[in-house]
Amino acid sequence: MRKIIIKAIDKPSIDKPDYMISWFCEALGLSNTDDKNTIEAQLLKSFLIAAQKSDGISSSQIKLKGDIARTTVIYHMNRFIETGLVVKKGRKYYLRSNALSSAIEEIEYDIDRELQRMHDIAKIFDRKFNSYYNKKGKEVKID
Repeated sequence: MRKIIIKAIDKPSIDKPDYMISWFCEALGLSNTDDKNTIEAQLLKSFLIAAQKSDGISSSQIKLKGDIARTTVIYHMNRFIETGLVVKKGRKYYLRSNALSSAIEEIEYDIDRELQRMHDIAKIFDRKFNSYYNKKGKEVKID
C-alpha cells in the first residue's frame, strides 16, 4: 500500500540542490523541516547520486552524518518506498526513475490512476445508493 502525501509549501528560498532536496522531502511528507541535514534529505541525496550512476544502494552502503542505527536507516528507506519515490529490488533501493522529475511524474500517473479508480467506484456507489433509497421511498439522511 502506498501512502502519498503532498504538502503545499512555498518554493525553496535558496536555489541550491541540498536545500531543494530537503524541500522535496518536506513536500512529500517525509520530513517536517527544511533542514538539509535530516536523515530523509541525506537519503534522498544518496538515491539521486546512485540514480545518476543507474545504480541502487543497500542499507549498509548508506553513510549518514551522525551515529544512526541501521534499523533507523531501513525504516526511513521504507518510508521512501511508501511514497512511491523509491523501489526495492533484491537488497538494493533505487530511485523510481533515473531523475527526480521522472520519478515525480510517475507518482503523478499513480495518483491520477487511483483517483480515476475511485471516481469509477463512486459512480457505481451513487447508482446503487440512489436505486436502493428510491425503492424504499425513504428520505436519505447521511450523518
